[in-house]
Amino acid sequence: MKPILCLILSFFISFGALAALPNENTDFNEAYKEMNYTFEEPFVRLNPYRRQELAAVIKFPTEKPAALTVTVVGRDGAENLITSYPQKTTEHTVFVLGLYPDYQNQVILKAVYDDHSFDETSVMIQTPKIEKRALIVVEKKTTPDERYYFLHDGIVFDENGWIRLSFDNKNEAVYLSHGELIAEDRNLGLTRYSLAGEKLKHYSFPEGFTSFAHGIAQKPNGNFLVIGSFTGKHARFEGQEQLTQRDFVIEIDFTTGKTVNIIDVAERLNPDRSVIVRSAAQNYGMNDWCHMNAVDYDATDNGIVISCRHAGIAKINEKTKELQWVFSQHKDLEKSGRDGTGPSLKDKLLTAVNSDNVPYENDVQIGTKAVAGFKWPAKTHHVSVLKDGLISVFDNSGELYDKTMVTTKNSNAAVYKIDSQQKTVSLKWFEALPFAAESASSVFYEPTKNTVTVYLSTVTDKNQTGISFGKLITYDLTTHAVLFEATVYRGGETYFYRAEPFYFPNQQKV
Repeated sequence: MKPILCLILSFFISFGALAALPNENTDFNEAYKEMNYTFEEPFVRLNPYRRQELAAVIKFPTEKPAALTVTVVGRDGAENLITSYPQKTTEHTVFVLGLYPDYQNQVILKAVYDDHSFDETSVMIQTPKIEKRALIVVEKKTTPDERYYFLHDGIVFDENGWIRLSFDNKNEAVYLSHGELIAEDRNLGLTRYSLAGEKLKHYSFPEGFTSFAHGIAQKPNGNFLVIGSFTGKHARFEGQEQLTQRDFVIEIDFTTGKTVNIIDVAERLNPDRSVIVRSAAQNYGMNDWCHMNAVDYDATDNGIVISCRHAGIAKINEKTKELQWVFSQHKDLEKSGRDGTGPSLKDKLLTAVNSDNVPYENDVQIGTKAVAGFKWPAKTHHVSVLKDGLISVFDNSGELYDKTMVTTKNSNAAVYKIDSQQKTVSLKWFEALPFAAESASSVFYEPTKNTVTVYLSTVTDKNQTGISFGKLITYDLTTHAVLFEATVYRGGETYFYRAEPFYFPNQQKV
């Protein structure tokens, strides 16, 4: 049906002309009420909460109930970013995300009515230069559509290297979870923000707890799982008591903010084990035997899956706190507990099997023999629980304390299949990466897109002293072909801890 009316109007909103906002809690709704705004001349405010420089709020009425689409026109011929608001109403508040920095962005508003007629108007929003927190250099792009990636400081960039969201993280770690930003202050707690920068809720850590700022998880009920340390906790190593760190998981209730569960990982594993890294390695005067750097939740069996860079991967039942399995080389696991008097972990060990579900020989299980179809991960980072018993793992690998253990010079990305009942593990997807990342990094397996996105966080630049960079690579799941590759610079030897695929809320395909 032909539209009854199509209005195409433009006006300019310059950054300099916007009213100064005294604080992040400024109520732009009050400013909206001060004038009679219309669909053709809507209220526009850039950075409405003073935390997201590349976001704007637009408010306006329509005479009839209308659904909306909002289009940020792509720069230099790039793909448009289109988001939809399907609920019909006559009062509209939309948050425009994905604006380009230091650019006059064209934003097209389209109101669609019950009779399928529509109105259109075009708004020009001038954005400021943003602090150069990241430089993205694109080396290869063969993907047919535009994809976006999130860096764990609250930055989103596109496959042309443009930064499209820039959250003022105030030196906090920032995670992406359930369409929100979660800022983590190691000493104080977590704070939830909308993608537009609105502060939603703060969650305080319990007394004596310090988080590690290496990753959080949310359960289906919204509760947060946070990794970190409690003050005054010891474990016995080589006959001596030592303070420990980074070996607790706490659960914070999404609604009340109370800590509702505490899991002591040192009571389930063996702090007196030196295979991957020598347990007594000191950091801040404490034993870093575990160095827990990732946590995820498996709703199929109430399991909390953790990655310990220095001790392997494990699953613990959140209710009984029983150790369900250990995914690591079969060596030095004869005991457990902070005092070393806990039971052997051998009956909890996963057995490595081949594609026919046949166990490998004992030397492979121990980790001293290489085999084509399987590799034990070492110095693990970013373990994610997937469907059907699959987990993805970033394997930093590199030099290990026990020189008899099989390792690789460069890092690896892998997807494993775990049978919790049979206590077996098999390798389903593996990529020997072209670089070595000593720490951090991530791997995201997306079977619906037939891709795996890998981020090597800390790659040493061999051509420049004192420079490191991140390398983001998206692989075709089937062929292992590189679909996208970019280098990410933060400055000097600093780095972004992780990167992951990002999707704008209500994003439409062009």
